[in-house]
Amino acid sequence: MHWQTPIEHELQIHPRLGHEAELGALIDNLVDGARRAPGCLRCQLVARENGEPWLLQGSWKDEEALLDYFATPSLQLLGEVLLCHCRSLSGGIVETLDQATGKVA
Repeated sequence: MHWQTPIEHELQIHPRLGHEAELGALIDNLVDGARRAPGCLRCQLVARENGEPWLLQGSWKDEEALLDYFATPSLQLLGEVLLCHCRSLSGGIVETLDQATGKVA
């Protein structure tokens, strides 16, 4: 059963020291896409100082709008890029964002 009332979410993000700018750019893309999505009432990243977690906050018209957004190809691609970014932080196979996105110099 789908909820017909507005849905709000808040996700805590703990960026690794020295990778805040790169991760921030990826999340900015996520926020921009969400804001353009039908049914998005609000989406924002609250970046905090002193090692406190960042907060990704959003509000959606209803469950259907949020599920439709989750199913978009751009969100799936961003999820893959974020996963590659996390792997690169732990010494995985992807060393740069360019490799993760397939961007050619």
